[in-house]
Amino acid sequence: MKIIRGIHNIKEIISRSIVTIGNFDGIHLGHQKLFSCVCEIGKQYKIPTIIILFEPQPLEFLKHYNSPIRITTFREKIQRISFYKINKIICIKFNRSFQSLTAEDFIINILINKLKMKFIVIGDDFRFGAERSGDFNLLKKLRNQYHFKIIQIKALYKNHIKISSTNIRAALSKNNIQLASLLLGRPVSISGRVVHGQARGRTLGYPTANIFLKKKALFKNGVYAVKVRYSFNEICIGICNIGIKPSFINTEKNKILEVYLFDKNIDLYGKYIEVMLYKKIRNEQIFISKQALKDQIYQDILIVKNYFKIHNY
Repeated sequence: MKIIRGIHNIKEIISRSIVTIGNFDGIHLGHQKLFSCVCEIGKQYKIPTIIILFEPQPLEFLKHYNSPIRITTFREKIQRISFYKINKIICIKFNRSFQSLTAEDFIINILINKLKMKFIVIGDDFRFGAERSGDFNLLKKLRNQYHFKIIQIKALYKNHIKISSTNIRAALSKNNIQLASLLLGRPVSISGRVVHGQARGRTLGYPTANIFLKKKALFKNGVYAVKVRYSFNEICIGICNIGIKPSFINTEKNKILEVYLFDKNIDLYGKYIEVMLYKKIRNEQIFISKQALKDQIYQDILIVKNYFKIHNY
């Protein structure tokens, strides 16, 4: 899989291609259906498969701090797309210049002239281009003139709820991890590189691996039952706290994810890990003493082990 950054780096391809376009935030079940369709047609016609996405995401550029919080980082997005053996990911920088490009110009100059698009796969809520004028109707208008085919994928539903990035964010805003995971088609997760903390967990007998989170985070503060993926797909069970550690002075002033792994003594400093959230155990709270905190952690661990049906305690 080749990642191409910027329109200026797109070189004209010789053969025809199949393309899909979007933000693909979360890589949820709907996105996965799009990618599977792209791969199937690419294999059938022996043509390159291309995914076009945007950095920053359009609303991040247009609304800045008021934009929707991301479900997946750019790195996570690329990692999940890589499972589909896509030939090229074209990452277009969304800026004032691109914002002013009409949808028709984008289709003709980029998709047709540069990428030789033969097929385009889109969702039924697909919009792009200046004033979001690019949609199914515009593609339909141009397809005969430029000889390409449109495959429109209808929205998927789970429990009568439309699978969308918006609905996943809404579920997480209400602490409904189970619904968010159902719409994603996998456990909700947070990824990041483990950093040195203040070693307070170690002094309590529960050493943790720490990840700094952005100020804008989807996940509510609290304690969660988790599984952690590390080092070539190794997975172990643990417990994590997301928050600002109100019982202590948090000099970083950012949200921190601290995860304690059960029955594992692994040095994860500097490593990239994925923390998969399964159930919220309780809200973050203030403790009047270290012993009170330590006693609560012990009780939390019993709850998590019972949730995962671990009976070695």
